[in-house]
Amino acid sequence: MTVIEFIEICLALLIISGSAYWIIAIYSVNRFFKKTVHVAVSTEPVSILKPLKGIDPGLEENIRSFCRQEYPEYEVILGFNGPDEKELYEAGQIAESIPFRNLSVISSYNELGSNQKVSNLQGIVESACSQLVVLSDSDMRVGTEYLKTIVSEYKSDKAVGMVTCLYKISDPGSIGAAFESLTIALDFLPSVLVAERLEGVTFGLGASMILSKKTLDEIGGFSAVADFLADDYQIGNRISAKGLRIVISQYVVENIAGQMNFTEYFRHQLRWAKTVRASRPMGFFGSGITHVFPFALILIFVRGVDIVSMSLLGLTLSLRCLMSVVVYRKVIGSLSWFKWLIILPVKDVTAFGIWLCAFAGSRISWRGAKYEILRSGKMRKV
Repeated sequence: MTVIEFIEICLALLIISGSAYWIIAIYSVNRFFKKTVHVAVSTEPVSILKPLKGIDPGLEENIRSFCRQEYPEYEVILGFNGPDEKELYEAGQIAESIPFRNLSVISSYNELGSNQKVSNLQGIVESACSQLVVLSDSDMRVGTEYLKTIVSEYKSDKAVGMVTCLYKISDPGSIGAAFESLTIALDFLPSVLVAERLEGVTFGLGASMILSKKTLDEIGGFSAVADFLADDYQIGNRISAKGLRIVISQYVVENIAGQMNFTEYFRHQLRWAKTVRASRPMGFFGSGITHVFPFALILIFVRGVDIVSMSLLGLTLSLRCLMSVVVYRKVIGSLSWFKWLIILPVKDVTAFGIWLCAFAGSRISWRGAKYEILRSGKMRKV
């Protein structure tokens, strides 16, 4: 056997293994969203905590969406950690423009660890009036059914320690946002539902997490995750380790990416890839088999155009198209999203490049600061 023949066999095996993964992913997404949601009426007060860093585009409408919930009693708290006067003023202006009496803006000066968002959350949770809290990133937007849906799912079983939400970008407004939308919808979301199907959920997603203060205290509070970049993953992982269930909600929140450019997309995905590599090194390495389309292109380059290489390329394209149709029907629902599928092959090649780049170095940029990610998943400021 020549070296070229060995490479061809390895590539073919990778493509076949990856294709098997995508068949499982398509089944998992389709099955998950066939579930029926029974929304029960709950009157337990809830505090929604929104950590802020600066004033992002679309922030006012994002906050408004959380203030329009069809739920009897809840509050929304916007929090800054060590803010400047401009941030506080602009947030105050937003709060005054929204006709919701239980919306407040607070500032704190905590320094729990290298993750400033976690330090911010510590200051917010100390001001929360309710025992049941929702943590949600500032770039998320929801409908009026959101809160009563996730509370109902949380209350459905005493063994549930957290309910967390998937997210989507239904109508990207720029090329970078389109790449981000396709990555979330066709890579990230299926991977979460495959994990939910095969091994259970042992993590949280920062888009939305609902849990009790008691559970948060039992895992060591925010100080236990203050040095981790993936604080949402760590919170969920610790709750799961306590023997409590983590539930993926049927409600999918909307991520507002704004006018993200390609460079911002690449940096964001590279930061996330390095974070996953540090948190779950074996899982991240194994995720390489999901990059079936780039492997099919490499096979054509190595082997040439023949019935075998073209058949495997056709298989990968068919599975990616089928995944797109399923996600569109079950999650996205916006026809304008379809026009961006033309860049899917470029996105898949780019995603493979990001996966490779994640093995080179451990430094990242986040919110204007530089950090080094350590082997444990912790980070330290450079």
